[in-house]
Amino acid sequence: MKIKNRVGLAFSLVLLSASIATAQAKPTDLPNPTISTQQQDQLEKLQQEKEIRDRVQSEVDRAFGHSTTLLNILLIVLTFLPILAAAGVWLLRRSVVSELVTETKQQLETEVKTQLEKEVAAEVKKQTEDFKQELEILKSDFLGQLSQLNNLFLDAQNQKELILQQLSGLTPSPSLTQDYVHPEIQQKIQELTTQLEILKAGNTHLFFTANDYLKQGDALFFEGRYEDSLACYEQVIQRDPNSFLAWINHGWALRRLGRYPKALLSYQKAIAIQSDNYIAWFGCGNSLRKLQRHDEAIASYERALELQPEFHWAWCHKARCHALKNDRDLAIESLTQAIKLRGDQHRELAKNNSDFDLIRADERFKKILAG
Repeated sequence: MKIKNRVGLAFSLVLLSASIATAQAKPTDLPNPTISTQQQDQLEKLQQEKEIRDRVQSEVDRAFGHSTTLLNILLIVLTFLPILAAAGVWLLRRSVVSELVTETKQQLETEVKTQLEKEVAAEVKKQTEDFKQELEILKSDFLGQLSQLNNLFLDAQNQKELILQQLSGLTPSPSLTQDYVHPEIQQKIQELTTQLEILKAGNTHLFFTANDYLKQGDALFFEGRYEDSLACYEQVIQRDPNSFLAWINHGWALRRLGRYPKALLSYQKAIAIQSDNYIAWFGCGNSLRKLQRHDEAIASYERALELQPEFHWAWCHKARCHALKNDRDLAIESLTQAIKLRGDQHRELAKNNSDFDLIRADERFKKILAG
């Protein structure tokens, strides 16, 4: 609005200046060069008007100068405004698009993540349910099989107990120095040990106590299976190192295998556990006799006889040691006592045993054999 007013003002001043110029031109055309007072006043008036005009012109110029500058600025602005507007719109559009892309991407990621979590959760749930069902089936099968195995195990355990009970009734301990076992009994022992071995092979987890191994070892001993019986006695010793019967029967099996030094150690171990048992001293004497340690063997036999004076085998083997030393009196005395307790058996042994060769020519010896 100011620009329009200033333009109107400038235009009015231009018209005024033109009128004044016309008025000044007329007097100069007059022929009278003399200037009157009235004219002078007019000249002064014109001079003032000129000054006013000049001032107005100056204001107009200044006004037009500012207007031109403003118009130029406006022109420049109007020229670049579309470009700037386009650039602004482009930048705004780009910002909006970028923001939309980011929001859309985040939304899609969230949706995809949520969907995946749902799918994974559903799959896990399904697999968990399937696994639980399979586990229940396996559990049921396992319990069924376990029950069957337990029944089989109990049956096998009962069969084992029955076989060992029968063996125990038929088989004496080697420490009792059984002189004779009837062939029928030996056959029955062999059948039972075979059944027991088959049962053990088919039931590897069958439970055996130390006493079970001791019974089996005794049965195998009377079958003549000394290595197998030895293994059973060692099983007993592993479970019960202070088992007197295991050590003494262990020595008996070793003596039958000809391992006299080891047999002696087993008997000594038995004596250390139970020193008042005559069988342990008797076994110790037998091992010493086989090792040709006759004096020590005689001492062991005498200790056995102190504990059991009527033990005829100790008298017989003591006589053998004295005969090997050619102590005839002591040999005949001990042999006489053995024959008194178990006559026929020891007469037959003395007739055929080479240990008595050194005293065989003695009349007393001949008389004993003659009865």
